[in-house]
Amino acid sequence: MVKALAKVVREHGSTVVAVSRPLCPLSTLVRKPKRFGEMFSAARIEDIGENLRLFSPKYFVHDQIAQNAGALEWLNVAALRHSYRYLAARLGISEKAPLVWYYDPQQGYVTRLFPDSFCVYEIYDSLNDIWGRPRPRADALEVKWRSKVDLLLTTSRKLFDRYSPHYRSALPFGNGLDRDAFNKFCDEAVKPHPDIVKIPGPRIGYAGNISERLDWGLIKGMARLRPEWSFVFVGRIGGIDYERITQDHPNIRFPGEYEYDEVPAIVKGFDVGILSYLNNPFFNCLNPLKFYENTAAGIGSVSSPIGELNHFPIAVVRTVPNEPQWWVETLADFLSSEKSHTREVGREVASHFIWEDMSAELMRRMQQLLP
Repeated sequence: MVKALAKVVREHGSTVVAVSRPLCPLSTLVRKPKRFGEMFSAARIEDIGENLRLFSPKYFVHDQIAQNAGALEWLNVAALRHSYRYLAARLGISEKAPLVWYYDPQQGYVTRLFPDSFCVYEIYDSLNDIWGRPRPRADALEVKWRSKVDLLLTTSRKLFDRYSPHYRSALPFGNGLDRDAFNKFCDEAVKPHPDIVKIPGPRIGYAGNISERLDWGLIKGMARLRPEWSFVFVGRIGGIDYERITQDHPNIRFPGEYEYDEVPAIVKGFDVGILSYLNNPFFNCLNPLKFYENTAAGIGSVSSPIGELNHFPIAVVRTVPNEPQWWVETLADFLSSEKSHTREVGREVASHFIWEDMSAELMRRMQQLLP
């Protein structure tokens, strides 16, 4: 999304700078020792895309510490203002009050950087933790910075309904694919990946980070009910004992991690995609990128109860309770359905969620709000 935004705003004479979490003398030594040497050099500025830079500034002390002491937070803000002046000089930027866009309430202090800035806050995920438990500190910070925000964006309508009444302006922004990725997922010349095709079908697949975010009780239950199906999980693995899972359930496969350029071919090797997340308040508010990848690739998806996905045709996605029997029945229905219809409807749906188009529309809306 950020890369697409950078392309769009170039037409307005603007530059996008993605800011890494600032380095802190205390936490960097403990958590990122390989980067500690950066504390003694100028802040890094890297080109990472068309009209897009990555900036790695420094601040006085980690913001989780500073947020509990007002003076430390002001020192952080002063350090970041100084870093911005360095950045502006290096890039030839003359804007005294750049647009500020942040994603986590813990970062709300950036609304203090420039008194005249237009501030955007995007709620990308629910403020619960991944287990669905409340995060009181995040909730308190979200309330604290509301008055400083000029525009709230949300990725799902459920988040929009919950938070938009508290902000002066709000838009449900959504999720999607950049145009290049969309074209690759749709491209008929991209054939199913050979590593996936060699796995016995039907193949029920997921491509993404593989962790405790997924409902492994549900997945194992499906694997027991349908031993003749292959449940394929492609991507980086963390936080689970995948060897034990495979040992106990041989039809659950973990082919490994691949480059993102290979993901369209991997997804095309699935017969049906699954979004088997935990069923809790965090994931119920999700708007998963994997859904848009599956639809662009022309395969249907079965998902845990995610409210945003109920707005799409059942030809491409169905949400069901996290009960193995419900899932295998829904998956069987997809496996027996007409693939060409799913492919046609899916690509039409995905074509309405292209980051470049969404960003251009957002810019039009923002111009109406900008002073």
